[in-house]
Amino acid sequence: MKRNRLYFSLIIAMLAVIVVWASCQMWNVGKEEKEYKVSVIVENSSLDRWSLMRQGLEQAARDYPIDLNYVSTSDFEDVSAELDVIHREIENGADGVIVQMASGGSGADIESFGAKTSVVLIETDVTPEDFYTVVEPDNAGMGEALAATVALDYGAEVPDRRIGILSGNQAQLAMQQRLSGVTNGLEEKGARIAWCIEGKAKQAQEAFAAAMQNTPVDVLIVLGNDELEMVMDEFAAGELAGSGCALYGVGCSEKTVYYLDKGWIDTLVVPNEFNMGYQSMEKVAGQLLYHTQEAEKQEVDYLVVNRTNLYDDDIQKILFPIVQ
Repeated sequence: MKRNRLYFSLIIAMLAVIVVWASCQMWNVGKEEKEYKVSVIVENSSLDRWSLMRQGLEQAARDYPIDLNYVSTSDFEDVSAELDVIHREIENGADGVIVQMASGGSGADIESFGAKTSVVLIETDVTPEDFYTVVEPDNAGMGEALAATVALDYGAEVPDRRIGILSGNQAQLAMQQRLSGVTNGLEEKGARIAWCIEGKAKQAQEAFAAAMQNTPVDVLIVLGNDELEMVMDEFAAGELAGSGCALYGVGCSEKTVYYLDKGWIDTLVVPNEFNMGYQSMEKVAGQLLYHTQEAEKQEVDYLVVNRTNLYDDDIQKILFPIVQ
């Protein structure tokens, strides 16, 4: 009798499972799964400095999945040129955009994308984070890390060293934060800043060459990857031969890592660009797939790398991530 009851209970349970499964199938009959499209717009998208971030974007797009369109771009002359590209992508059917506002911008510019478009900003804290999700490195922290490294390397001699700074595009809040971090850190140590040149790499190149010739410095700090590559090109061309200045900078491209290994760069602060790409796609996917509306600021980590620790396992995993 007990055995018969057990069999009867198992049959009832199986029938219940079948009914639930059949109900789910009927519910989903004719239901069309929307394929969401996300466009990524950054300045000079083909540059090597974006390669790690792009790997992160592509990995996240496969995981969720999302139809990723990594937009081919060149140098944006101004914010309107970039906005034209973004609006074109939205008009062509992009459900979401991941944007680096390379030439500055405002909350009003981003609002022009439309309420139906999911937006995630990278390296672009141009509007209060209460309204839009921002994924970026700890920019002030990276500046402070560079100042702390210079102070550690020179110790009590820091006040006797003349320091030059290439501060990058100061129209971007991210670069302003880096500059504030490094200058505050240096001033606390009594360091002398001989000059500070702002502007994108090409814009700053002539002023930089003149400054190095007229007011040579002992330490050069470079706050952007493109500007750091420009300095490396000057070294490679022999323009800075014999300058003898120590070089510290923020970089994430293979070129900057190569010159660190070669000894031309003393210390490199490397933002985790793979994570920045992955997390930005993860955030926009959450908005599209699960209708999450919470806006937040997400900071990714960074590494302080020199020739001593360059080949440590934890450093190599960040610089050369294995993409599945």
